[in-house]
Amino acid sequence: MCVSGAAVSALPFQEIIGEDAEFFCTVRSLSETRAQWATHPIAALFEDAELLAFFDAMKSDDTLEDGGSADEPAGFTEVMEDVFGLSYDELFELFPGQASLAFYNLSGQALGQAESEEMVLMVEFSGDAARLDTLMKIQFERNMAAHQAINPLVEHELIEESFMGETLYFDETFNGVVTYIEDGYALVDGIVVLAAPESRLRAAVESIKEGASAPIADSAVYQRSREQGGRGDFGVYSNLEKLMPTLNRALIAHPAVNNLAIFGVTAQSLDSALSLESLQALYVDFDLIDSGLLSHYGLIYREKLGFLSLMSYANTALPEAHYVAEGALSSSISTFDCSAMLANFERLLTSASPTLPPLIDMQLQIAKAKTGVDLRAALLDNFGSQTVSLSVLPEAHLDNSEIADPQQLFVIEVKDAQALAQAIEAFKDLAPSLRAMIEEQMYEGQTIYTIRDSGEPDIQNGNTVSYALLRSSLIVNVGELGLLHKVLTRMSEGGEGLWQSAETEELFERIERPNAVTRSFVNAEMMVEPLFESLLQMAELSGLMEDMSKAEIPSRLDSAYRMISELNEAPDGFFGRTLIIKSEGK
Repeated sequence: MCVSGAAVSALPFQEIIGEDAEFFCTVRSLSETRAQWATHPIAALFEDAELLAFFDAMKSDDTLEDGGSADEPAGFTEVMEDVFGLSYDELFELFPGQASLAFYNLSGQALGQAESEEMVLMVEFSGDAARLDTLMKIQFERNMAAHQAINPLVEHELIEESFMGETLYFDETFNGVVTYIEDGYALVDGIVVLAAPESRLRAAVESIKEGASAPIADSAVYQRSREQGGRGDFGVYSNLEKLMPTLNRALIAHPAVNNLAIFGVTAQSLDSALSLESLQALYVDFDLIDSGLLSHYGLIYREKLGFLSLMSYANTALPEAHYVAEGALSSSISTFDCSAMLANFERLLTSASPTLPPLIDMQLQIAKAKTGVDLRAALLDNFGSQTVSLSVLPEAHLDNSEIADPQQLFVIEVKDAQALAQAIEAFKDLAPSLRAMIEEQMYEGQTIYTIRDSGEPDIQNGNTVSYALLRSSLIVNVGELGLLHKVLTRMSEGGEGLWQSAETEELFERIERPNAVTRSFVNAEMMVEPLFESLLQMAELSGLMEDMSKAEIPSRLDSAYRMISELNEAPDGFFGRTLIIKSEGK
């Protein structure tokens, strides 16, 4: 066989991938990414000897006795070295540049409407034609042997086709009943193309040689993702403009939806209410930076309709949240508007079912007649747009019988605290048994209400839920009351906290953009020990680690990482960034 080839291509693969692709992922440069990863601190973390020993110890000794791993296929490294005769250095020398994998009929496959997948794999190739010919022949023989091991009647034949001055190779397969083309490949202008069915291979070859008639790179939506995206060392793009119409039609045509006869909901009204076809793209990029990992992601849409309207953010400044201590495991601040979300949800219900809102109003009127409280004003319309979450780890060191469950606390802005208090008391009156489950205590001049699922007074119960209603906020605490006590103390004392610290501000300078609607912070270093304790507990419960003890938890991991993220809202989508980075001086 002879394969024609050329030097490695400089053409961005997004100019070859058609805009009809439903999903694709790309690598900007295989060799460059490999070189970055070789000296990256995150790579060193995963190669830590203690960490590797910990996971080795978690492997069951019964695996080989049961024959579970003896029949497993050889690993990638073994196959690459022993079968293809390549070292890692040689592999990346042959494939040094771009790589991409595109799928064109995922929606049809998910719905069972497609008999086979449509895909195109492309990778830049620096070797000569003879070298590729040798590698592909080895893979062809491995594929044939694997199929014949399952079905001895299977036959494979590699056939050639001349197309636009290039030689295309197709794997013609006979499965004992019919003959079909499984896939095919070609080497064109330094790009190896592997595709199925054969029409996709021809189309890819034509796009490389003459340019794609409608490449994804020319799509306005894709260009928008690039405006908001990063460098794209590794990127994933879901073309919802292509995916959603097929999936939405299937949803509306489903008997369970098409035959809806409750509250006047029809398939058409549900379609209008959800407005799924407004979605255009979902993407995420990952970039390796000197001391961490930076990602950009986004959801792009034509209009913010239907269920998208539930993502309701106010055009205000983010909460200052001085009461969040610097020692927190995680925290988020947001302008999410709960009442706006509820109002939009009601509009969505009205669009789906014109008969449902009057029923809701009727129930609200009945509740008002029984309690004297206007629940719409006191509850549904009473929340503001300042939302804060906070999570900390329990102070007490967990013993072997416990898993480290973080304590969580939420602070939600309230417009009229007195009205909300009246509504809550009204609910208690409607459910007398609820009052018996609620305990009250005073702290820092505030009343804390603790709801328990049993009559046993257990302040340290991690499953308890407590709340306190302040002048302009509702605080909900999940877990021990110590966290709520600390927050109330910090609120009364004032001072600076996590969100005002120099370290946090410097971190967000790396990713901040004006008018963010949410920010989050996670101290990954604090999660290490609880994570391993939880893994130990689960392994012990499953009987896999009878002899292990906490002493074998990695104790010297260089895990001083922080993870921060920020989200912005634009008229055509939500765009965010996440940074995982090693703390300076750690």
